[in-house]
Amino acid sequence: MNSNDISSSGFVFQDCHSETKSSFFDIKEIETKGYSSLHTATYLGKKVILKGLKPEFKNERFYQDLLKKEFEISRSLDHPNIVKTIDFQNIPNLGDCIVMEYIEGLTLTQTLTQTLTQTKGFYDKIFNELLDAMEYFHSKQIIHRDLKPSNILITNNGNNVKIIDFGLSDTDDYVILKQAAGTRKYAAPEQMTPNNTIDCRADIYSLGIILKNNFPKSYQKIADKCAQQDKERRFSSVGEIRNYIKKKKITKTSIVISTILILLFALSFAITKHYISGKTYTINEKEILAKATQYIDAQIAAIKIKIEEGPVSDVNEFNAIAEMYQNLISTDYKKWAEQIPSDTPFYNDFITSWNSYLSEKIKDIFTSYTDWYRESFQLIFDNLKPGEEIVTDPDMSVKFKIIRND
Repeated sequence: MNSNDISSSGFVFQDCHSETKSSFFDIKEIETKGYSSLHTATYLGKKVILKGLKPEFKNERFYQDLLKKEFEISRSLDHPNIVKTIDFQNIPNLGDCIVMEYIEGLTLTQTLTQTLTQTKGFYDKIFNELLDAMEYFHSKQIIHRDLKPSNILITNNGNNVKIIDFGLSDTDDYVILKQAAGTRKYAAPEQMTPNNTIDCRADIYSLGIILKNNFPKSYQKIADKCAQQDKERRFSSVGEIRNYIKKKKITKTSIVISTILILLFALSFAITKHYISGKTYTINEKEILAKATQYIDAQIAAIKIKIEEGPVSDVNEFNAIAEMYQNLISTDYKKWAEQIPSDTPFYNDFITSWNSYLSEKIKDIFTSYTDWYRESFQLIFDNLKPGEEIVTDPDMSVKFKIIRND
């Protein structure tokens, strides 16, 4: 390779200087730090950003190559949450410049400090759009290497994310300009070591620091795992972050459903207690009560045995126990209630007796079942094969199915 080459794929600038000198109007400088110069201008009737080199760096080949590298990387990106690169031109009095879309908005930090009462929906939107953009440029083997609040713009219209400044970004195509780079506060440890191989986990580390410093505590667990010093302990990709969120959402929903049902039993007991007849039951009624309580005991004993055997990794075995537990606290009483005329005093007595007995007995296994449920789901999730995904069973929310998404 010629030492003057910038990347293994080379640069193509056929149209770089195609515009006339009058193409850019109303050029105004924006104060910046570092080697880059920034200007706003009007181009083809639209406001744009011109990114070039400050006078003291214009004639240095290293910085010229950095600017061209940034252009070649950023011009390959076309995503609604990434600033759009339009052209590369030599502009009178400014020299070579990257022409980029102008974003009417504020940095992430400015946006969050303007209003201290942002909703959860706002944070979720920003977070998901960051993930969308990162997943996109990572899919192109591009690492940003300088993700930080000042490089994340939030548009005034719609609060949309726009990631900017790919000046330190890198991709597999390049074999030179691999110097250590980044903003120390946000850069991954491995990123600051010269000639060190880095991957998308460097950007994931930066995302973790952004979450820690700018997002609510509800993002803390994700932030902690993203920002691990050891890259092997971080999420390996944006897809893994999404799966983690989805898994947490599914298990939380299922456990909440179980808890609500138990509370409903307690409420049902309180309501129906008023209607206990106090009469002497017939032999048949006593037999129904006895068999119902024996059934509850047997089901809880069976569930307890499975819990004590430990979490399971087989989804069918998991579903069998989850269904048994769910049916016990929601529908099994119907097997007995159907034997009793609903217009008799004993019907209300039976419902009260069932709810009261079950509510008392279920306390013995509720915590251990919840732990077993969560740990089993984790095992199943960890054992997924490439292309497999866990989804909620449409017939029962506490059960799951494994599907292929490829």
